[in-house]
Amino acid sequence: MRDDLKKIWGALILGAVTLLARADTLVSTNGERFIGTVIAETSSNVVFESEMAGRLVFPQEKISDLNRTPGLQATNLASASIVTTNMSTNAISWKPPGVGTDGADWVQLKSGEWLRGLIKYIQNKEVEFDSDELEQQTLKLKDVRNLYTAHRMFTRFDYGLPLYGKVVISNDVVTVDAQPPVNRSRDDLIGITHGGGQTGLRNWSGDFSLGMNLQSGNNEQTTVTTSAELARRTPSTTLLFDYLGNYSQVNNVQSANNDRVNISFDVRLNHDWFVRPVQFEYYHDSLANISYRLTDGVSAGYYIFDRTGLEWTVSAGPGYQLTRFATVEPGQSDTATTPAGVFNSNFKQDITKRLTFIQNWQSTFTDEKSGAYTHHAVTTLEFEIKRHLNLDVSFIWDYLQNPEAKSGGEVPQNSDYYLTVGFGVRF
Repeated sequence: MRDDLKKIWGALILGAVTLLARADTLVSTNGERFIGTVIAETSSNVVFESEMAGRLVFPQEKISDLNRTPGLQATNLASASIVTTNMSTNAISWKPPGVGTDGADWVQLKSGEWLRGLIKYIQNKEVEFDSDELEQQTLKLKDVRNLYTAHRMFTRFDYGLPLYGKVVISNDVVTVDAQPPVNRSRDDLIGITHGGGQTGLRNWSGDFSLGMNLQSGNNEQTTVTTSAELARRTPSTTLLFDYLGNYSQVNNVQSANNDRVNISFDVRLNHDWFVRPVQFEYYHDSLANISYRLTDGVSAGYYIFDRTGLEWTVSAGPGYQLTRFATVEPGQSDTATTPAGVFNSNFKQDITKRLTFIQNWQSTFTDEKSGAYTHHAVTTLEFEIKRHLNLDVSFIWDYLQNPEAKSGGEVPQNSDYYLTVGFGVRF
């Protein structure tokens, strides 16, 4: 009985090791290399399940090499372990012949896969990469084993000026081919971009999300939520344009109609601190009796967490606010100006490989006429459906302590709540 149990356990362990060791390899005509499993093959296409990219379809004319790993014939666990080790070593040591000579950027993941294309930027422990085969990808820096840039780029390390030169990341060392060459730990890396203050479309990135709900019958309802973000990055700066709009109508009566535009410019001083010399917000909400509200300020910020999969920044500073009310009671001014204090908190954590939790909070403190204080909070669950397509579920809360009464004496409610579901596209 004991010998039988040993055989059963041995077979189970051997089977598990066999599955881990089994991996097919596909190399495209441009040199990109994918590791995973061939799902199906016809005379025209190959369906390939990549460990990194998910399910892909390759035309046969775009495949230069396709290797299927044969089933293991090992008779004991020790021999199976040897096969696994050899396969892993070969996957890591293999390098595409075009690296460093074909004018493209190359990234090798820890899985052994190679991507060819254009590095848009490296910032906040993420690599934004435009792959020839996969289009735009957001990779975790911790998942990158090797990286090679084809052209000189601007690189910023902690407590140092930007460097200009070709960049190689090998394991935990970042090498910049500057004058003289510099070798630093990747833990000291703040950012890498094509532009160090120069213009160029490659320094821009963004995303757009749209949610819509249409209902007819006994009740007619239309709800549209739109959000957009456009960012320009250098190794130590981020210029951000952000828009959020909500519109809702029930039985031909508006229940929501507001727009919020934020512009900010951050300068990273080191791994811990940043300054925000530009912080501007435009806000419109007709149902809250706000024709428009302009808030301008500056702030200093701190990174509470700054590691792969977890980022939390807080910032605070003085500002100035101008509010124009849509209507007011007789004898009341329709304009209010006040000094302001602004606090921001931005939290982002990866729950799984494809699910991310995001919490953005802003509080503004003013005088009584301008509302005393306001809160704006957006909590989002972002699920990556495929490559650059996301499903976003967001809960939005807007709060104003002292709303201004309308011309008829009606006082708007303090809080507005929105639950939105939409699809987002990164570019």
